[in-house]
Amino acid sequence: MMSKIYQWILSFILGGSVVFAVFLVASDNLAPFTTQAQLHIPTSRIAAEVSAPVVELLVKNEQAVQKGDVLVKLDPIRYQLALSQAKAALVQAEQNYQAKKQQLIGAQAALLQRQKESENAQRKLTRNKQLAQKKIVSQEVLDDTLADAVVRQQAVTAAQAQIAQIQAQLLQSSDTGALAGARAKVAVAELNLAKTTIVAPVDGVISNLNLNKGTYVGAGSPILFMVDRQRAWINADFNEKGMRHLSTGAQVRLVFDALPGQVFEGSVQGHELAIHDASSDNNGLAHVENDERWIRDKQKVRTQIVVSGLDPDLFSGSKVSVMVKSPSTVWSALGSAWMELLSVIRYLV
Repeated sequence: MMSKIYQWILSFILGGSVVFAVFLVASDNLAPFTTQAQLHIPTSRIAAEVSAPVVELLVKNEQAVQKGDVLVKLDPIRYQLALSQAKAALVQAEQNYQAKKQQLIGAQAALLQRQKESENAQRKLTRNKQLAQKKIVSQEVLDDTLADAVVRQQAVTAAQAQIAQIQAQLLQSSDTGALAGARAKVAVAELNLAKTTIVAPVDGVISNLNLNKGTYVGAGSPILFMVDRQRAWINADFNEKGMRHLSTGAQVRLVFDALPGQVFEGSVQGHELAIHDASSDNNGLAHVENDERWIRDKQKVRTQIVVSGLDPDLFSGSKVSVMVKSPSTVWSALGSAWMELLSVIRYLV
């Protein structure tokens, strides 16, 4: 009697194993299934962009925040002083620029006066030359007039040189010179001051926060991480012969190892169009590996899957089992039953 019971048990186990093997082989062609899948949740590293002590910490670990929410405030005094200094330098640069403009106006007026004086000296020289020919003025008077005309012309040249010098200085102080540099320094100081308030760049959940009030943080030092569950995805590796079922938008069922007893739904977002080829090295020469096995390993296709309403208990790296929904009613029912059974099995293994 006992021997028959053992035979029945053995037959049941063998029969179940055969049926399960056939199911798995057939599923690759009708409803691809894989346990080689892992959850990935994008993580943003938040770093300080300026160096200063922490004066206020407004978040804590596992706190949900939205884009623009204030996370940390750094001591702004140093950067407020730098801004005040930059603004004072800007005012001085603007005053210097206006002073140069006034100098230019004065130099231009002086040039007009020197030109008039030179013109008068030239007319006087012309008259005296005519009078000298008639012996009305002496040669000494003519020489003095000539010397005065030369001096007046040199004064015009000097005035023109002074204007050119002031124009060059004005260009250095203008919006393309010192004035632009002063305004840029004010903008940088304002930016640095604004960076003492660290805000969330995206929606997410605070993670790996290890910071206290008074802690000095350096520019570029990561102070916390933000987990963005809204853009999570699953990388699943399917056998390549199920490729035709992995089109974008294909519906899938998922069982997370961390959440036994539950079956989730998702959709295929896409799959990789290339994989790493270890048979070729960097110099382009093929590296042939001899394989003595009769049945070679199956090639896997990396597929991206998205899930809506991700459970907050899941973490990046969670293991997943995935099965594509089949358009066949029979296989859809079998797949659903298998995933439900697998979700229960996850309580044990």
